[in-house]
Amino acid sequence: MHGGAKINQRANKPAKIHFEIIPRVPILVKIFCMPATRNLSRPFDPLEAESSKLPSGINILTILTFIGCGIAVIFTAFLPMLYRFSMEFMDKAAANEDISAKDLADIEQQQSAIEMAQANIVPIMIISFIGVFLCIVGAIWMRRLKRDGYWLYVTGELLPLVGGLIILGTSQYTNVTSIVLGVGIPLLFICLYTMQRKFLGR
Repeated sequence: MHGGAKINQRANKPAKIHFEIIPRVPILVKIFCMPATRNLSRPFDPLEAESSKLPSGINILTILTFIGCGIAVIFTAFLPMLYRFSMEFMDKAAANEDISAKDLADIEQQQSAIEMAQANIVPIMIISFIGVFLCIVGAIWMRRLKRDGYWLYVTGELLPLVGGLIILGTSQYTNVTSIVLGVGIPLLFICLYTMQRKFLGR
């Protein structure tokens, strides 16, 4: 009899498992609601997520650096072809009977510079590719706010400039365009990055 009473008491005892789940409900709601704070209709963009933490100046400069480095790689790869095309074009221009003495002297000066560059095409291309590589790595590091990235970038910009002066001298700067592209733009970007050094903490 007593054994049967104990069994009935156990059977009539309310289960506690339902009440133990209730305190966990807010936690589950919070977990499942967290992803809803991001717009799931847009794909995740790592560059956008990274740029949201960057100063706008470094973000813009590094993006322009990546674009410029891509153009520089293509230009350097086709440099031998561009030199040959330029020589053929200037030969045709020099053969023109209506050309003035001043224009002919300018063409001869440019041809001399191109011939010197063609004779040293291998070291020029190697220096250019190394400079582009250093600029890309430096820009990536600066996007991570690493101070060493600034120095890598400066080295990458100055290496082709100094190397070109050693190999070709000042004869490579035959007009305003060559001076702006070869000297002006690199120095401008170095100055702009220098103004952003205060954000590079480590």
